[in-house]
Amino acid sequence: MKKIIASFLFCLVLITGCTAQAPEVKEEQATWEPLIGTYVGDAMNVGKIANTVFLHGDTIDHFDLRGEVLRVIYKNDDEALSKWFSSSISKDKAIVYNTMMGAVLVPNAKGFGFEVDGDLYEISSDVLIDEMENLFSTLPKGNELFDEGKVKAFLQKHEETIQQYAVDSNYQKTFLAKFSISKSS
Repeated sequence: MKKIIASFLFCLVLITGCTAQAPEVKEEQATWEPLIGTYVGDAMNVGKIANTVFLHGDTIDHFDLRGEVLRVIYKNDDEALSKWFSSSISKDKAIVYNTMMGAVLVPNAKGFGFEVDGDLYEISSDVLIDEMENLFSTLPKGNELFDEGKVKAFLQKHEETIQQYAVDSNYQKTFLAKFSISKSS
């Protein structure tokens, strides 16, 4: 009788164990994912993009959204500038990466600007989107940039490629030549 009960309990445990579902594993969300489709007028989300997605977000002094152009102004002090130039991440890499990510995440911006150490780098969205369309045939177009699914698929496929363009010194020169560069006042 004890053998029958033990066998029954063993079978019950075995059946229960085989039918139990494994705990659901959540896919880790990229820092940019909840910020897809941010409007240039949404200062809170633009701030999150600038501080968490953009390279050197910890050295940003403030950002300016006048004229629907997203301008990021970096701290102009020795400590902040040493972070820019002493790390393996160069100013040019950050500008390339931040501009491309900004174009995808803030699709209604009319342009992008980055002020670093007295120099203001600005590019219009039209020029930027033309450049990106030449690089990425799958870049969502127009209102598709507000489609969370399409932008997520694009960035999952191409964020690493954007990073590769950003570290390519030859591409940096080509890309930065499309910017207007002026001294800030």
